[in-house]
Amino acid sequence: MPQLGSYTLLAPVLAASVWALVVLIAELFSVGRRHLAVAWLTVVALVSTAILTGSLAERGVFGGAIALDGLTVYASVLACALAALSVVMAMDYLPTTGIKGGEYYPLILFAVAGVVVMAAATDLIVMFLGLETMSMAVYVLAGIWKSEGKSNEAAVKYFLLGAFASAFMLYGIALVYGATGSTVLSEVAAGAADAVPGPSRTLLLIGASMLLVGFGFKVAAVPFHLWTPDVYEGAPTSVTVFMATVVKLGAFAAVIRTMLVGLEAVGGDLWLALWLGAAATMTVGNFVALRQKDLKRMLAYSSIAHSGYLLIGLAAGTPEAGQAMLFYLAVYGVMNLGAFGVAMALSEDGATEQRISDLAGIGHSRPVLAIAMTICMLSLVGIPPLGGFLGKLYLFKAALDAGLTGLVVVAVLNSVVSAFYYLGVVRTMYFERGNENPQPLAPRPFIWAALALSVVAVVLLGVMPGAVLSGASVALEGVLLGP
Repeated sequence: MPQLGSYTLLAPVLAASVWALVVLIAELFSVGRRHLAVAWLTVVALVSTAILTGSLAERGVFGGAIALDGLTVYASVLACALAALSVVMAMDYLPTTGIKGGEYYPLILFAVAGVVVMAAATDLIVMFLGLETMSMAVYVLAGIWKSEGKSNEAAVKYFLLGAFASAFMLYGIALVYGATGSTVLSEVAAGAADAVPGPSRTLLLIGASMLLVGFGFKVAAVPFHLWTPDVYEGAPTSVTVFMATVVKLGAFAAVIRTMLVGLEAVGGDLWLALWLGAAATMTVGNFVALRQKDLKRMLAYSSIAHSGYLLIGLAAGTPEAGQAMLFYLAVYGVMNLGAFGVAMALSEDGATEQRISDLAGIGHSRPVLAIAMTICMLSLVGIPPLGGFLGKLYLFKAALDAGLTGLVVVAVLNSVVSAFYYLGVVRTMYFERGNENPQPLAPRPFIWAALALSVVAVVLLGVMPGAVLSGASVALEGVLLGP
């Protein structure tokens, strides 16, 4: 039997899971279902989990299945921070929708627990369990607005396609096991390095490809992206922003440990597929976004395009590319929180549909919100000195160093294309005539506070990125794969 090791190594997973149960029980017995108190308890849970995880000095692997290393700490802390901001926004947003589901906040914590497991897993079976824990919670969250038809539709589509993708991933794990005799990443890596051309290596490549299909669904990579616009539009906006940030982070953290470290030996064989996948994801996302009139659908296709940028790092397959991916995930998270935060602040009834034309004139009528949205749009384009610029710079540099000049050219051209629809939002806000006498917005202090923090983070990551860059660098130093 393998040595289990110190239970301290399970601290991030245990903290996230125990807090989810505590919040679930607190909501069940709260007098009059005081959702605001439960929401604040959720924020406390996320912040305390992040602080605990960030303070842990011990490193190692528990039972060959769960690692406490730099990648686990970075991904867990970032997931808790992004989730906490989305919860704060939800405090003001959910009452506008009439959603009474007290399970909302415990489900957020269960999803975060799944993300932590995905980031820490050194066994493909455990990673799959983390993926399913996260997915089951998000399936319910997508359909939590029971009176809204589009929310119900979004949940069904997400569940059906998610189950299909999970089957691919599980079959891929089975094939990897058949080729290497193990699902522990350290043993898989050793088996992949020793595999010679033949049936065994072919089986391993097919298994790795199926793993990529499963991950590709979660990160909305082409051609597994078709669920994204409908689900992003139909789900409550506070759920959409959680999916666009925390769920994507968990999937990419698992991809980095599995593909850039565990299956590094077969990365060269998958290079062309990753190159084409990154180029197609960027191109489809950006060009389809050009035609969108709905703000949430535009941001959904934007999310697809940014998955394409992140896949550049996977195609490069170097530690520097992995570090750039982790930094980009932090920048992308706060950019999206800011953009969706503005959408929530402007939504009077929490409607799933929110047209870009509804932003007309807010540059004059609601200048603070317009400035916040402008900063986020410019950062998404990659305009200096904002965080999005540095995120793309480090990612493209890592790709150039790996010899992917053609893919970087495609990415730069796609960034130019993206400027048309991002700057189109800015033009609508400042240069199109809107309602000259708009009704005052209802007070939403929590959305405003989270929005302010997000926008400040976008700026700081562009001018003072040192701390996050250092964390991303440390995260990939000595990544643990198992015993």
